[in-house]
Amino acid sequence: MNTSNLPEPDWSDPIVKWLLGFFGAVFGFLLLPKAIKLFVRRFLFGILGEVIFIVVAGLLTEKAVDAIGEE
Repeated sequence: MNTSNLPEPDWSDPIVKWLLGFFGAVFGFLLLPKAIKLFVRRFLFGILGEVIFIVVAGLLTEKAVDAIGEE
């Protein structure tokens, strides 16, 4: 099929802008709570877990170095 004969969509048409804005806002309101929940669960808890792991590893390393130094 030759697509060069198809008319170009007129994105400056007010009804097209209104429909795109309306459906974009609906999509945003439906997606935003899920995106925030995913961000909190994945990134914040992941970063918090990594920080706790690094702190515990550092403390255990310090204790191991002290134990070896006392011998």
